[in-house]
Amino acid sequence: MVFFSAFIFVASAFMGEVVAPSPDTGIAEPAVLSEKAVIVLLQGMGRGRASLWVLDTRLQSEGYETLNFPYVAHSRSIEEMAEQFHDFLDEKLDNRPYHIIAHSLGTVIVRAAFEKELPPGLGRVVLIAPPNKPTELLRVLKENPVYQWFTGSSGQQVASDEFYEKLPVPSVEFGIIAGDRGHEFTLRGPNDGVITVESTRLPGMSDWIVTPHAHNFLANSRQVAALCLSFLRQGSFDRALTATDLPRSEEETRDSDDGRES
Repeated sequence: MVFFSAFIFVASAFMGEVVAPSPDTGIAEPAVLSEKAVIVLLQGMGRGRASLWVLDTRLQSEGYETLNFPYVAHSRSIEEMAEQFHDFLDEKLDNRPYHIIAHSLGTVIVRAAFEKELPPGLGRVVLIAPPNKPTELLRVLKENPVYQWFTGSSGQQVASDEFYEKLPVPSVEFGIIAGDRGHEFTLRGPNDGVITVESTRLPGMSDWIVTPHAHNFLANSRQVAALCLSFLRQGSFDRALTATDLPRSEEETRDSDDGRES
């Protein structure tokens, strides 16, 4: 029963300390960005654009134009989706400055896209709940035929240590937001219900912060939206936001009312 519940949660979602970058990390200086810079959004696997509604709305209310990169992961490899992401940026940006914010599997696509040079004008990147190495749960699930059918080749890739060893690290300033509102019967140690807090870390990150949210609700949290904005503007997360009881999204409230943590 525990395994089945864990599988359903992963399938539906899939896929604070400051960390100063080393002076020799090769991180590029952020592009000069106006308040009207475009922000490109990538949702997690199995999640539609609605899963980014709170984030999208908040960004637009602050004067940013947003673009949502649509992808279907079931029958495509990470490399194929990264190539499609390149084509999307080339077509939509029209040489405008931009940032990138991605959630869950979207963060893996963004990292893979750095295999070749992205269009000029990229400022900063925020990775929300990024699976930066396989967790115990994914290692177990990758042999499950239902999981294999649901996630396709991309699901096998993100469950492989070898895949992450070759996955590029962003060459611009990037921050990571993790969640810790999971259960230890699913994963050992603090986790968001799908990936562990520790597995979100990535060498070279400019900042890293943990928030009290579950995997599915991180990208639809008002607090996370505010944290994203603070990083895009100053290259670090505003810790004061984690001490503020910001209103929760409608999905978070409904989930809590049903007796489940969000």
